Amino acid sequence: MRVFPQANLRRTAASLLTIAVLAVSAGTARAGGYTACEAPFIFEGAAANIVPIEYLATSADRKLKDAGPTSEEAERLRRLQRTARHLAWLVKLDSWHQPTYGSLGVVAHMFLGSKCDPDDVLARLIRGGASAPIRTGQALVMLQGRIFIEGEEIFLQSRLRGFRRNEVAAGSAGAPSGYFAGEGISVALGGDDHRLRASLPLLDVTFAPRALTFADLGRIDENSAKASMVYPERVVEKEKGKPLRFEPGQMRAFSIQLFDGGEWIKVESQLDGFSGFIKVDRKASAALHATLPELDFLNGLLGFLRVSQRLRGADYPPPPDSAARHARASLARFIASERTTDDVDARALAAVLSGALAATAGDWKKARADFGAAAAAAPYRGAYRNLLGLADAKLCCAGEPGVGFSDPTRAFADSLSLAPNDREALLNLDAFLALLSETANPPAGIDTTRLTERRAVVRKVVSSFE
Repeated sequence: MRVFPQANLRRTAASLLTIAVLAVSAGTARAGGYTACEAPFIFEGAAANIVPIEYLATSADRKLKDAGPTSEEAERLRRLQRTARHLAWLVKLDSWHQPTYGSLGVVAHMFLGSKCDPDDVLARLIRGGASAPIRTGQALVMLQGRIFIEGEEIFLQSRLRGFRRNEVAAGSAGAPSGYFAGEGISVALGGDDHRLRASLPLLDVTFAPRALTFADLGRIDENSAKASMVYPERVVEKEKGKPLRFEPGQMRAFSIQLFDGGEWIKVESQLDGFSGFIKVDRKASAALHATLPELDFLNGLLGFLRVSQRLRGADYPPPPDSAARHARASLARFIASERTTDDVDARALAAVLSGALAATAGDWKKARADFGAAAAAAPYRGAYRNLLGLADAKLCCAGEPGVGFSDPTRAFADSLSLAPNDREALLNLDAFLALLSETANPPAGIDTTRLTERRAVVRKVVSSFE
């Protein structure tokens, strides 16, 4: 493998700074390529960036870890690392075949000079690597992981982090998560006199390992090569098509334009004049997602962040009106996948994100169903009970009573039983009891017995937090 000298890597990566994400009449333009993980890069003008990092090939077997460089085991490990590199490239290409949320940059980060710790890559992106730092309000989704051999089996395990950049100055927070804006929803009851709030958990999830074979990986690579064939015109002519492959040592960056309602992608290299058209292949993308359902989670998370970005009034191009619908569909596919049955926490978080999107669209019945599914899947998460209580409160008491709600006080109490120091759930319980004390005819099913005594107990606990 050819390796760039570090100085050349930095100069080449720095040249990417001249590339902008464009808005053109033919469709939404997106841009991407790859860079050395030592010179991390995002597109400053993009509302959101996806950062796939090359998966680290390793082994659970001491025998393989200690193998010499010429041994059969070591060769398997080198082959696995090459597969990991192709996988990061395939994830990058797959982003082009997904429903677009607009204004998106995608740059694969490869181990070209040396292996990089993903936390170091993220920290550099926050303070500025080979590009400008992540800007306030800008969204980022990072995919990392490891691919390892255990006995005769291959496993791939992914970790996904997503966030909007808050206003904390770079260098002021100890951990990367200190730069993540808080996500949550709120409900006003009785006008704005009684407002309930529920925070979403940190958008950081590690998925269960996926068992694979080299044949599986070969099929993924073959399908994705077919799906990334570049043609000189918007016509599929096999003899004229060339696969857009990752080539070690050759830095690449592209601007992307969508044509024919997203059925064709125009790819233009910003470094070597290469250009052409790719026919979007939904089947190849579906096959990759069937093997790695976390890519559906990634797409849903990206859509959620873009919708959240719009609601917070960030100064970025808004996502299309279909963003929430596409995001919820992606999250539903992740939850429905048979390969995710061991991903209990991830499935629960996917349901929470889907519920938050439904709440944003005003569909509180759907939101309650999703929050209830999350609470059932992860009964040890008090925050999910708090969200469920919020939905119940909205359905029962924010106007005319809806249908399918339970007494919110039960969910808030359940949340506190799991997390006694959850101030948010405590304040929600206090606010809801205050509302009940002012309501002459509360909806059926809401417990108003001993209301004065119950509220006095809650107020006493609240005062101890102040």
